[in-house]
Amino acid sequence: MIIKKAELFLIDMPLKFTFKTSQTRLNCRETIILKITDEFGNTGYGEVVAFSDPFYTSETLVDAKRLLLEIYLPRLLQEEIVHPFDIHAWLDKAYPMTGAGVENALLDLYARRQDIPVMAAVFQEETNTQIEAGMVLGDLDSAGLLKQIEQYLQEGYVRFKIKIKPQDGFAKLNIIRTAYPYLKLLADANKSFRSEHIPELMKIDGLGLLCLEEPLAEAELTDYQKLQAEMQTPVCLDESILSVADLEKAIELKACRALNIKTGRVGGLFYVRQMIELCRKHHIYYWIGSMVESGISKILHVHLASLKDTYIPGDLSPSQRYFPQDIIRPEVTVQNGRIEVPRGPGLGIAVDENVLADYTVEHHIFS
Repeated sequence: MIIKKAELFLIDMPLKFTFKTSQTRLNCRETIILKITDEFGNTGYGEVVAFSDPFYTSETLVDAKRLLLEIYLPRLLQEEIVHPFDIHAWLDKAYPMTGAGVENALLDLYARRQDIPVMAAVFQEETNTQIEAGMVLGDLDSAGLLKQIEQYLQEGYVRFKIKIKPQDGFAKLNIIRTAYPYLKLLADANKSFRSEHIPELMKIDGLGLLCLEEPLAEAELTDYQKLQAEMQTPVCLDESILSVADLEKAIELKACRALNIKTGRVGGLFYVRQMIELCRKHHIYYWIGSMVESGISKILHVHLASLKDTYIPGDLSPSQRYFPQDIIRPEVTVQNGRIEVPRGPGLGIAVDENVLADYTVEHHIFS
């Protein structure tokens, strides 16, 4: 592939509500969209899902924009790319989300050129045509959580993830479990429990959760090794695993029994494929997360969640859950608790250039 044009859109998407976790509050979502055009006029899109502030990982949108404008996008115009994974030879591994955005745009373009879905360009295996949606509920009070769970159950959702913090995490989860004894339920602590909160984690362990995601603050993998040895609930790692080497170490230590996979966090589908192979080999549950992201990144995760051996439904809900208007067409929608996996070439969606323009704060073009 010869890249003739590379575009960067810094966009600001307003959220429909304040999304609260133990680490942050989001009222809008700044993100970077990349558009790559080849010598025949074909295009591919990718998203850099880093946040404006380093509350999730140390990589930020400021880092990403600098790297893209100074190095990555100019270099794309200078190289003939045989396969999108080739760029990992020169990407800076310290900035996985930035590299993933470039790789994802090239994969979308590569698959469109071959008239195949993006998954066929990465995984040579059968996938599902629909996936079950999963709902993530932020740090609400117990009454609010119960009300939303009942509402989404009526809409066909079967799996719920609750954002928790040490002060009231067990109490909220216990109320939910009492009301819904058989609900597919998991919790995400976003690294908020410290050593003095271990008794609270042991209480949570008795609630029959599908997994407990990133409970420990400032933890090493050895800390998770000790915790997993004491808990029946699968410990699920997310932001603690940024590379294949991290996952290999976690497996060696038996530090977790589940892994949340987000393409941006781990550096792209090149590494996602390796991680899934490791999970399958070592019997680690894996499932697909999401980043409060635009439809460009979310639909890629919908494709990933169509693999037949994912552990649980992913953190994948409709576009309208977070945004008044998404930038893709068709938007991600849920019918009777299920999401249709696009079947067209590449990501299988189109980008609404008018909506993208409305959200755009900065636009940079290299040609």
